[in-house]
Amino acid sequence: MKDLNYVVLDFETANGSRTSPCSIGMVKYLNGNKHSEYYQLINPEEDFYASNIRVHGIHPEDVWDSPNWLEVYPSIINFIDDLPVAAHFATFDINVFRATTEKYDLPLPANLYFCSCVLSQKILPLRSHKLNLVADYFGMHFEHHHALEDSEVAADIVRELANIQQVNTIAELVDSIGYQFGQINGTNFVTKKKTRSR
Repeated sequence: MKDLNYVVLDFETANGSRTSPCSIGMVKYLNGNKHSEYYQLINPEEDFYASNIRVHGIHPEDVWDSPNWLEVYPSIINFIDDLPVAAHFATFDINVFRATTEKYDLPLPANLYFCSCVLSQKILPLRSHKLNLVADYFGMHFEHHHALEDSEVAADIVRELANIQQVNTIAELVDSIGYQFGQINGTNFVTKKKTRSR
């Protein structure tokens, strides 16, 4: 576990668009232990949907004085550094990251990424692998749909899954379920292609 280094992130969005993050939470693990956390309200510069507000409780007036993505992006990149990035259901969160970064004409980072939900699907015997249900499995308690708390519990889940798989690195964890990393500025997190036997 001494080489278990990664960042888990989570977004809440103002509406149905992937370009409308109104908060981000991130948790960094270094050497298998929690190192630091990051939380920021974001002005999405887009309308809020009532359905989204009901989920996360963030209102337009809460972010009027908050920075937009262009302004918070440098601190986000600095926090992530060159570490692999995860999210629970990464298809959503990584696409929010990609779409919003492109919205502001910013360069996407080349960090590798993976999905803690897919990991749990491959490793844990649960009927559903939603974040709150996986957290329940491990006896973790948190405020669901708060970006920092969601990222913190997902980061803890990654550590627990690494323990179950008895691996020391994120690369070994991803490999243990037959998947390969995605890249934020490129490919998606996918099953490894089987090599044909001759």
